[in-house]
Amino acid sequence: MKKIINETTHIGDILAIPFFGLLTYYFYVMENKTFFEWILFLFSLAGFLIDGAFTILYFTYFKVPIIHK
Repeated sequence: MKKIINETTHIGDILAIPFFGLLTYYFYVMENKTFFEWILFLFSLAGFLIDGAFTILYFTYFKVPIIHK
């Protein structure tokens, strides 16, 4: 059961990357941002970069059976 939850978490992280990218792009092209929108932009950018880095780390460091046959 723990393995299923762990794998589901990684799949959720992988699916979140494009949405973080879209959210970052949305806040990037928005003109006249308020202070709150700047905070949301920075958090979405951080989520995009960190989630992407953790996904790369997951696929390269941990032996994922799909890639490392």
